[in-house]
Parts: sequence; structure tokens; C-alpha cells
Amino acid sequence: MKSKSSNTEAIALIDANNFYASCEQSINPNLRNKPVVILSNNDGCIIARSPEARALKIKMGIPYFKVKESLNNLGVAVLSSNYSLYGDMSKRLMNLLKDYSEEIEIYSIDEAFISILRPKDKNLNPWARKVRCLIYQNLGITLTIGIAENKVRAKIANNLAKNIDSSAGIFDLARIYNDNDYLRKISVEKIWGIGKQTSNWLQSKGIKNAKEFRDMDEDEIIKKLGIIGKRLQMELKGNKCLPIEIIKKPKKEIQVSRSFGKPITKLEDLTQALAIYAIKASEKMRSQSLKSSAITIFVRTSHYSNHPYHKSAYKKLINATDNTSTILKTVLALSKEIYTPEYKLSKAGVLMQDLTNCKYLQQSIINYESQEESKKSIRLMKTIDSLNKKFNNEVITWAITKKPQEWAMNRNSLSSGSTTDIRKIPNIMI
Repeated sequence: MKSKSSNTEAIALIDANNFYASCEQSINPNLRNKPVVILSNNDGCIIARSPEARALKIKMGIPYFKVKESLNNLGVAVLSSNYSLYGDMSKRLMNLLKDYSEEIEIYSIDEAFISILRPKDKNLNPWARKVRCLIYQNLGITLTIGIAENKVRAKIANNLAKNIDSSAGIFDLARIYNDNDYLRKISVEKIWGIGKQTSNWLQSKGIKNAKEFRDMDEDEIIKKLGIIGKRLQMELKGNKCLPIEIIKKPKKEIQVSRSFGKPITKLEDLTQALAIYAIKASEKMRSQSLKSSAITIFVRTSHYSNHPYHKSAYKKLINATDNTSTILKTVLALSKEIYTPEYKLSKAGVLMQDLTNCKYLQQSIINYESQEESKKSIRLMKTIDSLNKKFNNEVITWAITKKPQEWAMNRNSLSSGSTTDIRKIPNIMI
């Protein structure tokens, strides 16, 4: 079967390899070409590995305490998750990619779909090599690039680029005259959009790979999987059904939650934790031009507790807000409703709900906020955000956050914040 590569537009899926570990190796040259693993919140489990760590057959998801000694013996660098670093590197990556694309859809922290026009000879490999070189020179991160006619096939091309050594990290599926052998390499559960339940059903019907799904009876797919399944099949055939989504779908809620480094039993510790999460949630809202008109907070004990406890509290706001002071007052009041001293709390969280874009807000008649008050609030929050962004995330903050945080999440092996904190830029001796 010949792919439909006559169109001038192509879709590329850009994937940053081993992103968390690559970010750490990028800012610390001593880690390059060495095995590195990244731990989850509270230094619990291994969630990312460098290629060197993969070669040692270190398993994903394994609890750190089980392999701590063996990792030390193998000389593996173990690091706590540094989400501010990964977020900053992701922004830099996406900004660089924008200059080499017609349109870009940021799919995740380390992935993006890109639309690109093919040159006269249809060969996008020189473009892909240039992009890979640019990102490595600027960020020290290696990319895998899968190119095709549409998003589903671009995902498959990316998978092939990772697993075919001769591809050198680039694979253009649209330029393959007969792609049957390549589609046979992709099991149905690896097709983008196919979940576990659908995969099990397909395999029960004898459909085991992308080629067999592409050639499956269309009516049977529609009957079982509906229009979504039909679109996936159409894309496997080379048709374009899923557009690049430049505008992100608006979020329904923003949640900030963490597990504690050690259990909380005091109300003052709980209110401090919830206050810190509320401040972070407020910052996230403002960065996305959103305001919230409802807040939920929750706490729970460990899943392994002999005395399990889970409770939440909810408050509907009269006026939608992104003002940290207003949100803090609500969260601190709600915290008294969910606190009970007889339980050892292991996790808490804040959810900002009923989110609305600032452009479309309406004030409540019951508690109308004057334009002048609204302007003051906006100016204050902008000033705080601007100063924190320029100097340090905590250069201006609320007093409640400055007390000792004995409950704080364990991050005993946190790397430098040299890309986000001017005070942590390495010194060079000349």
C-alpha cells in the first residue's frame, strides 16, 4: 500500500529522549555519559532513567529503598525530581521549535506535534537533522523525530525512529512506498488512541498490529469503537482527520497536591502546607489568565494506614478570583473543617475549580468589586509574579510559608536550579 505523501504539509512528532534525566545531564556535565535515575515525589520510586541506566536494566517504578544499595554499588547518580528545571527546559525547547514549524501543538512536557511544509523533493530529513542539532547545541537534549501525513502515523514514525538503529533518530513514514512491514512492527496497544480495553478487544478478534487494524472491516470498527475508532483507522490509511490543536482546551480545574515527608498531626502544619499549595495554584491560574469561583481542599492518610481517613471541604466564591490573599483566606478557613488530631495525615491538596478566562468574567451583583479594587488586585499580583520570576520564586511570599517545614516532601538529592534562580548560576574562575 502506498502512503499518501503527495501533500506538501507533513506532521512531525518531536519527542525529547529521556527528558528528566537529559535535563539533569545538560546542566551538570559531570553526569554526561553516566547512569542517572530520577525519583518521584518524596524520593519514592524511580520515574526516569538515562540510557546508561537503562543499559544496567534498572526497572522503572521500583521503590528506591529496594535498590538504593545496588545503585550506589553501580555508581548510579540518583536525583530528586526537579520540576522547576524540567518546566523551564520544556519552555525553552518549545520556543526553539516554534521557529522551525508552521504550527505547533504542545502535547506534553517533552512532546510536540509540528506541521511543516515539504520542500520540492519532499525530503524533510535535512530539516529534521537541523532541528536535532539545534536543540542539542542549545539544550544538550537529544530528540527523536517521527514524520508522516498525520498525527497517528507521526506517532508510529516516532516509535520506529526510536527502535530502528539505522534511522539515527529520524523516520519519515510518508516516504515509504510500501509500509506494511513497518506497520506490522507496531502492536495495537502502541497505536496512539488505543487504550487497554480496546487493545484487548482487538486482540480477541485476532487484530495484533497496526497493519491489521488499518485493514480491518470499517463497519465493525464503527460498531464497536464509534467515530473515534474510525478516525484512527482513516489516519493509519494516510488521511488527515486530527488537526494540530494550537489553542489548548481550557482547563476545568487546577490541582496542587503533595505527599508529606513525614505525617502531619498538627493543625498549624496542615494550614501551612495548604497555604503553600494555594499560593502555587494561584500562580498557575494567573500564568494561564484564569480565575476560580470554587475551591476544594482535601487530606488523607496513607493507603497503608490501619486507621484510614479522607476528608474534603468545598467553598463556592461569590466572585471569581486569582488573588492569592483571597484564596488563602478561604483555604485557611476550610482547613479547620477537615482537620482532626487523631489521624496521621500523609497527603493534602488544593483544587481551584469552575475556572474562567479573565476576558469573559462577570461580577456578581451581590458582592460587586469596584473597578479600582480590581485594578489594584491585578497590579499587586502582577508585581509579585514579576519579581518572583525575575529573582527567585520566593523573593516575595506570605509569612505563613517562612516557618520551618518539618513535614515538607523529601527531596534529599535535588539538583541545582541554575536555569531558574540567578543566585544558583555556577561561578567560573578565570
